[in-house]
Amino acid sequence: MFNLSNETDYKLLSKTKYYYNFFILTIIFLFVAIFTRLIFLNFENSNGSLSSVRDTSFKSLPTIYDFNRNILAYSSYNYSIKNIKGEVKYLKRDIPLNGILESIYKGDPYIKFEKILTRKYPHSALTNNMIGHTNIDHKGVSLIEKFIDKNNNDIELSLDIQIQKKIYDSLYNDALNLNPDYTMNVLVDLSTEEIVSNVFIDSRDFNRFDQTLLPLKDLKFDFGSVFKTFTVYSAIKNKKIDLNEYFDVDQPVYIGSKLINDFPRNSNIPMQVADILKKSSNRGAILIRRNLDCQKEFKVSLAQIGLLTSTQVGFGMKSVEPTVNNFRGSYCDNIPFGYGLSISPIQLINAYGKIITGRYDFEASFEKQEILDKHYKNKYNKISNTINKLLFYANDTNEDLYKNFLVAGKTGTADQTISSNNKIQNVTYISFFPYNNPKYLNLTFMQNPKKKYGKYMTAGNTVKPTFYNLLKEIYIYLDLSIVNTKSTEI
Repeated sequence: MFNLSNETDYKLLSKTKYYYNFFILTIIFLFVAIFTRLIFLNFENSNGSLSSVRDTSFKSLPTIYDFNRNILAYSSYNYSIKNIKGEVKYLKRDIPLNGILESIYKGDPYIKFEKILTRKYPHSALTNNMIGHTNIDHKGVSLIEKFIDKNNNDIELSLDIQIQKKIYDSLYNDALNLNPDYTMNVLVDLSTEEIVSNVFIDSRDFNRFDQTLLPLKDLKFDFGSVFKTFTVYSAIKNKKIDLNEYFDVDQPVYIGSKLINDFPRNSNIPMQVADILKKSSNRGAILIRRNLDCQKEFKVSLAQIGLLTSTQVGFGMKSVEPTVNNFRGSYCDNIPFGYGLSISPIQLINAYGKIITGRYDFEASFEKQEILDKHYKNKYNKISNTINKLLFYANDTNEDLYKNFLVAGKTGTADQTISSNNKIQNVTYISFFPYNNPKYLNLTFMQNPKKKYGKYMTAGNTVKPTFYNLLKEIYIYLDLSIVNTKSTEI
């Protein structure tokens, strides 16, 4: 027996009680751990009995990363609770594990649990209509997801989600101000031919695009005056014009019986090539083209820069085929100022990429390039240097960033007839910078803006200021430096 009056016996008893309590707590902990494990084993096994409701043995798909290894899409499990009494009814979907334990403790035999492999998109608002999606069986069915379903390796895209977020936020604000049906912006690294950002915002309340659609490659438009660059390019390439030559755009110009107008209608003086681009003269573009043989020269030039065939976008995706529309009588005279040839945005981007870099195999892609070789070095020539200088002059603006980064570009405004009483406008601004050593190419596009920043509803009063708004937000993230404007006269 212990003598509690004896200090040694008392300390011994206290020590014995400590070990006894520790032993009891250890037993309780082990019991709880084993019980919890049995619960989850039962939970895991219960999935097998539910295979008639949904097969949960799906294959995990590879992870999709952006350029900096940020995750854009990955496979992960979520948990659902359902009641199988009578007709199966899902009570909760995608719930945390503690929610499942709470239901288990209630002991209802009709409550079952399901573990389902699903696809997660951490930046879904920024990557909509681009990555694609999987079906109920966790198989990729569209766009990049369809490609990687056949590939066991993780993939890295050329996209920079940080830059994409900056562009998205800026574009979203301008969409609120201008209220287009939808708007798009694409940023391309010219040195690597990588698509750095691809933002699409649908502002409509109905008929939103399906996730199987990538607007960059699956839509096509008449882009308007951005095509005047191709007309000038063809004439220079085929040595059919002198830059000092004058064209009388005040004289009537007809396509068939239709009189072609210019805005402003009267220039008062004949225009040289540089001013035809700067003032975006429809008549001037037609007169330049009429120096060319339509089939043997002009059409050959359009084919060389990829405007007459579909193109690749990476990961096995191809753009839509272009459409020649002869609705005004002669595509030879309509295409020069931007009507009659409907193409996808990626075809427009690639055509400009070919002209301004001198690389006729230029092909922008979502695929990250691992090795940079001679293929990606610009092959400037007299034609590309001339076009780049002309477009810098034509792009003249009061915006500070125009001179800071030597931004060259061309606007385009095109009418689109939906029905006899419904016409909308497509506004486009394609730009590249710096013009004397192009590093980046950007396409900003809106369909049917309802408001504008200037007097007239033109690309210059909608998408052009929109581009400069977003350039203010992203230039610090780009490989650019402030430069001085020298020797830029035409």
